[in-house]
Amino acid sequence: MPVQKVEKNEILQRCWEVFHSQGFHAASISQLAEAAGLGKAGLLHHFGSKENLMHAVLEYAMEQFRHYVLSVAQENLPPEQRLEKLLRRQNRLAKIEQRGCFFANIILETGREGWFNDYLVSIFKEWQVAVTHILSNYMPTDHAAAKAYQLLLEYEGAVTFFKLTGDERHLESFVKRVTAPYQPDPIPTSNHLEYIQL
Repeated sequence: MPVQKVEKNEILQRCWEVFHSQGFHAASISQLAEAAGLGKAGLLHHFGSKENLMHAVLEYAMEQFRHYVLSVAQENLPPEQRLEKLLRRQNRLAKIEQRGCFFANIILETGREGWFNDYLVSIFKEWQVAVTHILSNYMPTDHAAAKAYQLLLEYEGAVTFFKLTGDERHLESFVKRVTAPYQPDPIPTSNHLEYIQL
C-alpha cells in the first residue's frame, strides 16, 4: 500500500497538538512522528531536530492565531464588538481540553532556556498591538497600549486559574469585566473583581 503524502501544514497541525497536550520536553520524536504520519527518520529529514520542529510549529501556531484571533481587530464591526469577539475567540482556544494558552505554556516550560523566546515575545507583542488598535477608539494610543499590556497579564492569570480549577468562570468573568465599560449602554457594575472560590 503506497504511503500517502502529508502536507506540511497538516504535519505542523498534528505536531502542534502533541506539543500542546504533552509539552515540549515530554513530547518524544516517536510520538511526533506517529502523529504526523511519518517515520522518525522522515520527520527528522524534514526538520532536523525537535527544536527546529518546534520553531516551525510556533510559526504555524502564530499564523493560525493571527488569522483566528488577532484579525478580529481589523473587522468592520463596532470596537466594543471587536474586543469581545477577539477575547471570546482566544477563550475558545484556551478551553480546548483545558489546555490553556499554548504560547504561555511553552514560556513556562522553556522560557529560562530561551530557545523560543523571540517567537513568543513576538506573538504577545502582536496581541498587544491588536488590542491597542481597538482600545484606541476610546482613549489615547499610549493609554490604550498600557491598558492592553495590563489586560494581557490579567488574561494569562485567568487562564492559569482556569487550568488549575477547570472553572470557565475565570475566563468568562475576564471578558465580561473587560468589555463592560465599552458597551453602548453599560450596565452599572462594581469595580471589584468577581470572586470565584478555588
